[in-house]
Amino acid sequence: MAICNCRQDKELLTKFKFAKIPIDLQDCTVKEFRTDIYQVEVNRMKAEFAKRVATEFTENFQEFKDQGKGLYLYSKTTGSGKSSLAVSIANDIIRQLDVNVLYISSANMLNELKNTFDNKNGIRELDILNYYGNVEVLIIDDFGVEKASDWSESIFTQILEERMNYKKVTILTSNLSVEELSGKYPAGRIQSRIEKITFPLAMPEESVRSILAAEENEGVFKKIFGV
Repeated sequence: MAICNCRQDKELLTKFKFAKIPIDLQDCTVKEFRTDIYQVEVNRMKAEFAKRVATEFTENFQEFKDQGKGLYLYSKTTGSGKSSLAVSIANDIIRQLDVNVLYISSANMLNELKNTFDNKNGIRELDILNYYGNVEVLIIDDFGVEKASDWSESIFTQILEERMNYKKVTILTSNLSVEELSGKYPAGRIQSRIEKITFPLAMPEESVRSILAAEENEGVFKKIFGV
């Protein structure tokens, strides 16, 4: 018997809800990741290379999964496309493969753990750590933006250690290069683990967020007013 489209749509929606992908980003794909909007040639070249790597990653995901290898997308410039490409990878994996993905910012991850301190909801810190440590694909956005402390460094170390030991795929975006992580997390354990479980991928040093926002606003204006 053929599975009806409505059931497939419900299953896909469930996967997106689990992944915490915002509704307005669920249509992003690696194929449609735009490289033409970068104004500087070197940045277009970086974007094109990053897109090729992301394409290979999604098309050969099983090989990366077998090795427990993910990606580390970095750029000092905000709005450079790091998060957009990471979400696009997540969307492609969710749609094409039977894989559980979780997308979350590093700050929200720490906040969820802090909320267990009073234990009012009965959820323990260990439960959250196991959750982050064992999900098939974990995407941590804006890694290194959060305020660093001994506690946060310990938390991230535990999560990355668990994922490294069990070859879970991890994708991170950051405004820090891998080499700069030791300055943020001086114990050094985070940098060494990220070096082990990800391939570094330099993103453009150019913001395109305002360009995309202007194009989106223009499209909405034309749709509403027909001009």
